[in-house]
Amino acid sequence: VRLSDWQMVLPRKTKLVHVIRHGEAQHNVCDAFLRRRDTHLTPRGRRQARALKQVIRHLKPEVAVTSDVLRALQTTQLMGFIGPVIVAPHAREAGGWPANEPIDASRAVSGDLKHQFGGYEWSRVLQESERGLRDKQNQCKQIPTADAEAVITAEVTGPAPTIKWEPRRVIKLRAQKLAQFLEARAESSIVLVSHGEFLERMTGDTYMDNCEVRSYKLLRGKWLRVQLHKR
Repeated sequence: VRLSDWQMVLPRKTKLVHVIRHGEAQHNVCDAFLRRRDTHLTPRGRRQARALKQVIRHLKPEVAVTSDVLRALQTTQLMGFIGPVIVAPHAREAGGWPANEPIDASRAVSGDLKHQFGGYEWSRVLQESERGLRDKQNQCKQIPTADAEAVITAEVTGPAPTIKWEPRRVIKLRAQKLAQFLEARAESSIVLVSHGEFLERMTGDTYMDNCEVRSYKLLRGKWLRVQLHKR
């Protein structure tokens, strides 16, 4: 279908969020990569992301919001959006597998990934990291010294930790906060790059394919999918 043959029929001043699931990544084709952090897009995934350029030109989003998981960042970089990019921790995939963990923000701000993602807005991620560090420090202060030493020893010598799945209520809360953030922004057209399970739970829609694009009207936390109409 040629995008030039289609248009969206919408009332004015509607908040539109164009939702994109990241391109195909290593763990999508080999389950062993689920236990590795920072899985990359496959060659096919990179082609999928580059193919979004035509879609982005048609949709004309004013701002891009992306998860801070590597495959989402790579998709955002390759899809050809020219404009401000905000990295939102609430847009991460449902927690559990190591592959769904975010990158270390310091790598993007001042480290080896700065040349790729350093121009993005990382303030929200950095604020969350600071809060998490303070919370962990406060928890450690409440542990007696002998117990704290035992914990450190267990972390070094103990068996690999079991997978801890993110509770559904926590995912729901993240989705609500992300929707509030998007609705509060001044832009009327936003592109969001995120992940399959999280997007399914947030929008209440079906599971998305890699680099599939869906447009929604977002109003008071409700996601209404917008149909495309032929001219």
